[in-house]
Amino acid sequence: MKVKIIWLIGGLVFFILIWQIIITTNVISRAKTSLAKKIAGSQINLPQPDKNALVRPPEKSSGVGDPQIAAKAVILTDVSSAYVMYAKNADEKMPIASTTKIMTAMVVLDDFSDKLNDVVNITYPMIAVEGSDIKLVPGEKITVNNLLKGLLIMSGNDTATALAIYFGAAQSGSAPAGGQDAFVAKMNSKAKELCLENTHFADPAGLDDAGYSTPHDLAILASYALRHQGFREIVKISETTISSIDGSIIHDLKSSNRLVKSDDPFFYPSAIGIKTGFTYAAGHCLVSAAARDGHEILGVVLNTNQNSITASAAESRKLLDWGFSNWRWQ
Repeated sequence: MKVKIIWLIGGLVFFILIWQIIITTNVISRAKTSLAKKIAGSQINLPQPDKNALVRPPEKSSGVGDPQIAAKAVILTDVSSAYVMYAKNADEKMPIASTTKIMTAMVVLDDFSDKLNDVVNITYPMIAVEGSDIKLVPGEKITVNNLLKGLLIMSGNDTATALAIYFGAAQSGSAPAGGQDAFVAKMNSKAKELCLENTHFADPAGLDDAGYSTPHDLAILASYALRHQGFREIVKISETTISSIDGSIIHDLKSSNRLVKSDDPFFYPSAIGIKTGFTYAAGHCLVSAAARDGHEILGVVLNTNQNSITASAAESRKLLDWGFSNWRWQ
C-alpha cells in the first residue's frame, strides 16, 4: 500500500512539473510573438510595414557567445523582423533621461503633422529648464520644425519644453504649465497605444527621473519612430544651423550622439541615429541604430557601468558590431 501511495505521489508531482513546463513554454512563446507585433507597430494605425510581408529573422552564427556590454540593461533587435538578438535586464523599469525625447518628437510628428511650419513665440517658462539647451531666447519666433531639430540633434531641454507648452496649451486652452501637463498626458496616451506596458513619462525632456521605461519598450518606440521619414532624417544629422524666422537669432546644433559625428573617435559609419540621455539617476544611455548591407539593427544601452561622456557610445558600438559580425540575414 505504501509503495502504491509513493508511486501515486511521484506520478502526480511528475505530471505537475510537465504541466508547468508546457505552460511556461507557451507563455514565453506568446511573449516573443507579442513583442514582435509591438515592435512592428501593429498596435497603432500609423505608418507601418506591410503586415502580409514575410520577414525572416537573422540567424546567429554557431558558437557565438553573448556580447560583453558594460551597462545595467541592454537590448539589440533586428528592425525589419523585430527579432530580439540579445537582451539583458530588458524588462527592468528604470529612468531613461533624454531618450524620452523620442516620444516627445513622435507626439508632434504624429498628432500635429500639419503644424510643423507653425511659428512658436518663445516665452520665459519655455526656457526655464536646466541641463542641455540650444539657448532659445524669450521673444524669439521659431518654427516647430526647427524646434524638432534642436530637440533630437542637440537634445535641447528648452526645445522639449517649448514644444510641450505650445501644443499642450493650444490643445487644452490652458496656461503654459497646464499645457505641458496636457502634452505629457498625450505622451502617455501614445505609450498605451503602442503597448509600452512598462513605460511612464513625467515630463517632455526626461529630466524628471520619476519617468521610466525599459530596453524592450524603448526598442518598440524607436523602431516605430524610424518609420517616420522626418524623424529618420533629423536623428542622423551630425550638425546643422537653425534660426529664428527673421534670421536674427542663430542656433548652431551639434549632435549629442557621437556615433553620427564623423570627427568623433567613436564615429560609427553605418549609424543612423538615434538618441542619447543622461541624468545622475539614469546614468549614460543611448538608443542607437545602424544600417549595413540593407539590414538595420537597433540597440538600447541604459545606465553604463562607466560614468563617462563616451561610455554609452563605446558600449553601443560594441553591441552593434557584435550584431553585424555574428548574425546572418537570408
